[in-house]
Amino acid sequence: MNFRYIECSKPNQLIQNFFELNVEQSSTPLSSRIIPTAQSHILFFKSQLPLQTGVNDKIFKNKGIVVFGQSYKSYTLLAQKPYYNFGINFHPTALYKILKTDISKFTDQHINLSEVDQKLYQLLDPIFKQEFSGEELANKIEKKLLKLELYESKNTKLVDDAIHVIYKKEGRINVEEILKIFPISQKHLETQFKKTIGLTPLKFIKLFKFVSLMRKYETTNTPISQLIDYYAYYDFSHFTKDFKLFMNLKPSDYFNTKTPFLSNYLKK
Repeated sequence: MNFRYIECSKPNQLIQNFFELNVEQSSTPLSSRIIPTAQSHILFFKSQLPLQTGVNDKIFKNKGIVVFGQSYKSYTLLAQKPYYNFGINFHPTALYKILKTDISKFTDQHINLSEVDQKLYQLLDPIFKQEFSGEELANKIEKKLLKLELYESKNTKLVDDAIHVIYKKEGRINVEEILKIFPISQKHLETQFKKTIGLTPLKFIKLFKFVSLMRKYETTNTPISQLIDYYAYYDFSHFTKDFKLFMNLKPSDYFNTKTPFLSNYLKK
């Protein structure tokens, strides 16, 4: 199994990065729990059999180009056969700006792009059919997407600005503090977050903080106890509650077990 992230050729406000995954026969069947990353994605799957994902009580069979909306909890992944996966990781508001539609309808959904937006599907499908890979594929997709006409407004700017603050604080901020920075009502903030991202600001902040902690754990030698303190969890019980919420696992089940797929996935 070979997983890696691919950076954009230049920083932009549409795509955060890409990833590429090759799963060989020796790594199948592959079963893993995937933590959401507070992003929406468009993923390309090439395999003999559809890749199965499970979100809450829904099962999706993914093949070709698929839109992965926001999720607040982890989802399951099951691959019976070898497969190739290429992912576009969007900035939180990017999919709204591209599709010009309420993104909350994609929350917890994995839907073929052809069913979501034919124009975007027809733009990306020929690129994937040419069987490029790696940086070459990323560059071709990046060039196409950055030429799109995006829908932007004062509300998308509001959400982008709020996200910038959340990123800067590494999720160590609450909704009340956000509202002190931006003189708007909590209802308006919640409406715009849900429409443009697919999650409420409270859920987005909690998820981003947790993902930030997990990524720092996987990329540094910092003890988990220090990270719990740094990210302002009250105590280990508070962290455990969020861990179970987002991962559907006990912390001990994760930290005492080797999870190479999930570990590589979080090293960004």
